[in-house]
Amino acid sequence: MLGAGLLALSLLLPLTAAALIVFAGTLPAARAHRLRRRTAMLSPVTVLPAAALTVAAPGAELELDWLLFGTVFRMDAAARALVLIAALLYGAALTAVTWVKLRHAERGSGALSGFLLVCFAGNIGTYLAADVVSFYLAFSVMSFSAAGLVVHYRTGAARRATRIYLVMSVLSETAVLAALVLTASAGGYLVAEAPAAVAGSEHAGLIVALLLIGFGVKAGTVPLHVWLPLAHPAAPPAASAVLSGAMVKAGLVGWLRFLPAGEAGSGLGPDGLSAAGHTLLVLALLGAFAAVAVGVLQSDPKVVLAYSTISQMGFIACLVAVALLVPEAAGPALTAAVLYAVHHGLAKGALFLGVPVVKHYGRGASGVVVLIGMAGAGLAVAGAPLTSGAYGKYVAKEAVEDVTVLGLGLDQLLPLVATGSTLLLIRFAFVMWASERQARRSFDGELGSWLAVCAAGVVVPWLVGAAWLPGAGEFSWTAAALWAATWPIVLGLALGAGAWRLAAAGRIPARLASGEAVEPGDLIVAEESAAVRGWRHTSRALEAGHQAAGSLRTAGARGARNLAERARRGVASAEDSLGSWEGSGVVVLVLTAVTVLVVMWSGGVW
Repeated sequence: MLGAGLLALSLLLPLTAAALIVFAGTLPAARAHRLRRRTAMLSPVTVLPAAALTVAAPGAELELDWLLFGTVFRMDAAARALVLIAALLYGAALTAVTWVKLRHAERGSGALSGFLLVCFAGNIGTYLAADVVSFYLAFSVMSFSAAGLVVHYRTGAARRATRIYLVMSVLSETAVLAALVLTASAGGYLVAEAPAAVAGSEHAGLIVALLLIGFGVKAGTVPLHVWLPLAHPAAPPAASAVLSGAMVKAGLVGWLRFLPAGEAGSGLGPDGLSAAGHTLLVLALLGAFAAVAVGVLQSDPKVVLAYSTISQMGFIACLVAVALLVPEAAGPALTAAVLYAVHHGLAKGALFLGVPVVKHYGRGASGVVVLIGMAGAGLAVAGAPLTSGAYGKYVAKEAVEDVTVLGLGLDQLLPLVATGSTLLLIRFAFVMWASERQARRSFDGELGSWLAVCAAGVVVPWLVGAAWLPGAGEFSWTAAALWAATWPIVLGLALGAGAWRLAAAGRIPARLASGEAVEPGDLIVAEESAAVRGWRHTSRALEAGHQAAGSLRTAGARGARNLAERARRGVASAEDSLGSWEGSGVVVLVLTAVTVLVVMWSGGVW
């Protein structure tokens, strides 16, 4: 009874607080401001039932037979760990934007708090949902309410990022909805029965392809990652912390819940399941390493962190791919994925929350504390010895040791992700060091919430791995294990030092060093540029035709000239429309379609 009550309160309390913020808009201005401000100030309290749920009722279950087609929410080991991380991050984000003096408060902090509250309910609902309808509803609420976080500042960049985010979210929701409908029709209405239902479905290949695409968007899998490096710099830092630390993990949870990893007798057949696993593995490794090459060329600290998230989520996706490729390794690999997600959520959340903290408290006595905290979070992301990152990487390495890629063991490739993380963090430190400072004197929610997340990042992943995730095992404190966690970082530091010396000697082009070589969004930006150039060439050709027609004096020539003028104006209008829409997404859709076709063909759908 306690578990069901806490579970219901965990979902309803944040939604109630968000409803109060909306209701305040119907009141006179003075009363509306007071109600909105007080509700926002109390909003961090709404995450407490979820945090208490993970500690006091680990086996909680809530069944509502009268709601929809029978609604079920249930806590399992993965949900328990991820709900706790979500509660910590959302609580910190809500505190950071509301528990500050009014002159320092985030503009529109009441609305921002409202969107954070709705996102939180959807986020933990995704983790806890035990039937496909509740899962899809929670996933959709989280996905679309997050647009309010991205567009918060209402700048041109924020609007552009929001449009692209919504396009990608619609793609994700469409794929997920189709996959879940097919799963439910195959007998997998309950989440616990879904993997077996997918494995036995005659449409198994199609379902797996849709699941890889739909949840791949949220997980930032290449080439579906393009929204991440645009959304993070546009959103407030507190919103970026939950986007990177908690929301992208919903993609992982979708894969955990529905992919037929470890299922015998899959309708895909062993070759089809292997094709799906290899497809995901190739895309995951591409994201893990290509994101580093693009990220180190950025000049915005939050964009650098966004590419770091793409790289780290590539690491996690590799573990999911291993679960598809090696059924007997599915349990350890998925457990390692959850543990790594716990570590990454807190460490990356601390770095995003730390961006304004460095700006406001990065000098004087507080600057020492800030330096220690940011360095600790960075070392954890890189997987340095004695950090939670080292623990997560050690468990992951143990789970993938039997998988090879191009003749190399995956356990030999994955440590190099830490080298890439080190390079990204060096770039992040460089751009943060060069940023402006606006000192604050008093202790407030921004600093306090960041300190809390830093402290949680040191302790919580170890406790979760040891006590909450069966099969995670313990970290080996042998010299070999410590060296395995050290050498990738040493290699990254050496590469970073070499790049710095080359830049100081003027041997690196200034455009690369300035962060202007590759714009955030990479693929989508390249597509925009190519499309605009194409329209411009067409416009010039029509303009030449118009000028030629102008030299003619006959009535027919006048008609041709008018036609050419209309065409020229139409092309110019189309060019302007293209510039305002920022990308049709054709490249992403084509690559996605190819992925679907490959998996369907390999799975014997045709």
